[in-house]
Amino acid sequence: MAIIPGTNTPSTITGTGSLSRGTTGLLEGHIFNAGLEKPDILPALIVKFPQYYLLSLTDKIAGGAGELFSNTHSWNVQDRTRRSASVTTVTNGTTATATLLLDIADAAGDEGYFLVGDVIRVGNSGETGRVTAVSVSGGFQTIDVVRSVGGNWSTTLLPASGSVIGHIATGFAEGSAGSGGFRTYLPTADYNVTSILRRGFKVTRDAMAQKTWIDDKTWQYKNEDFEQKEFMRDVEALALFGKRFKSTSLQGVNQTRGLMEYAAGSGQSVTFASSVGVQESDWQQLLQGLYNQNGSNDLIALCGRKILFDTQNALADRYRAIPNSEKPAELAGLNFQSYEIAGKRVHFAYYELFSDTAIVPTVAPGADARDFENLALVLDFQNIPGAGRNIQMKYRSGAKMIQKFVTGMASPQMEVSNAFDGLQGELLTEFMPVCYQPNKLGLIYANS
Repeated sequence: MAIIPGTNTPSTITGTGSLSRGTTGLLEGHIFNAGLEKPDILPALIVKFPQYYLLSLTDKIAGGAGELFSNTHSWNVQDRTRRSASVTTVTNGTTATATLLLDIADAAGDEGYFLVGDVIRVGNSGETGRVTAVSVSGGFQTIDVVRSVGGNWSTTLLPASGSVIGHIATGFAEGSAGSGGFRTYLPTADYNVTSILRRGFKVTRDAMAQKTWIDDKTWQYKNEDFEQKEFMRDVEALALFGKRFKSTSLQGVNQTRGLMEYAAGSGQSVTFASSVGVQESDWQQLLQGLYNQNGSNDLIALCGRKILFDTQNALADRYRAIPNSEKPAELAGLNFQSYEIAGKRVHFAYYELFSDTAIVPTVAPGADARDFENLALVLDFQNIPGAGRNIQMKYRSGAKMIQKFVTGMASPQMEVSNAFDGLQGELLTEFMPVCYQPNKLGLIYANS
């Protein structure tokens, strides 16, 4: 190991026993070729590529991993309880009572959204009105509205096309008998499933005993260490790129949903041309979209190499850099470059996995293809009441990291599990990443 053939490898041993060397005496080359010279080998192994830190980041910020008793974890999310609407058509738009056909579905037993007594505001003109009747037409809700200040509507106050209305309050006369109706607020359900990951290693009894130039130990320990690190790479890569699939077969293989799928499906996305590179305006657009999601003011952006350099060039010195003393405590010691942009503190970091071409081979960006060197994933670890951190890693109870040895003939015990002349090791975990409110995540990437 680390002996270079033809350079520091003995070739032909010249002579044995006691020999006459004439006038040459003892030569280094003779000692070398006799196989007696010890090579000068560094007694440590240099690992060329570093490990990733998404798992340590989630563990540090989320305060440890959660446990699951089932392979499916679900949660309920209540969306906004107030709605606006677009006006499809306006009837009697220049009289005292106009009838508006809305884009809100009105099915049997579900009477749309607006109720009698609701006060609306026409976004196009700022005029307010009060709902006096509700009905249904073609499966969509219609409402009759009168002006709050009295008088007739006009095409200026209520354009015949392109009108949008918001719900601002209610309005009732003195002595009214009751409200105009009742609303029911129902959440939507979301879920994720666990993935079971396994790796194994096997070493013969002879290899267990044989020492190497590395640390003067058997290679078994290095091989085991590599397999453990590769196992954690499996977990990290799947936590990022997994596509949710729940098998209907009893022996089927489930796959968990990763953070990229969470972000792409429900998060805020901004794209740009790779020929131009990410610009200040792209980050502004993404943050404006995140402002409407009621998220945290501290966001973590895991960046590919190119987008990180272009981001720092784009932001330059126009935003206040956040010193370490002002960063959240859980970010202490992590290599983040932080900026404050319109009240949002964005903590940028280079994410090594996005440069690992063994996991994400380099491709030209397109509609579905991602150049991860030119992509940033924005994570929001906000505390969610009743749930903890928005992003968590959850493991099946007792299965966060299982390492077991299958004893063979190398075991000193009298009873062994098999007759293999060596030792076998097995690694197993069952986990899922959970993002309770993925609308608070962001993606910014080149799409051409």
